[in-house]
Amino acid sequence: MKEARLLKILVEERGLVRLLKTLGIGKGYPTRELLTKLGAYGYGHKLLLKAQKRGLVARKGVKNKVYNSLTEDGKKLVKLAKEIGV
Repeated sequence: MKEARLLKILVEERGLVRLLKTLGIGKGYPTRELLTKLGAYGYGHKLLLKAQKRGLVARKGVKNKVYNSLTEDGKKLVKLAKEIGV
């Protein structure tokens, strides 16, 4: 069932997939750096919160920064997107 949910996200949420691919599998990015790299502040932040709500991104506050990193489901989605070529 989870695979079907990930495929649905791949098809319907192109911006979310782009955000997850930008975030990458490495260490987490602070929110501002990530949104600057993505090139979308307002819409990008809404996508980031949407990804957190769906369990694709984990957000952790350290001092004055919020670091974002992929969860296991997020990593699966990025891997699936690369295999398909999205």
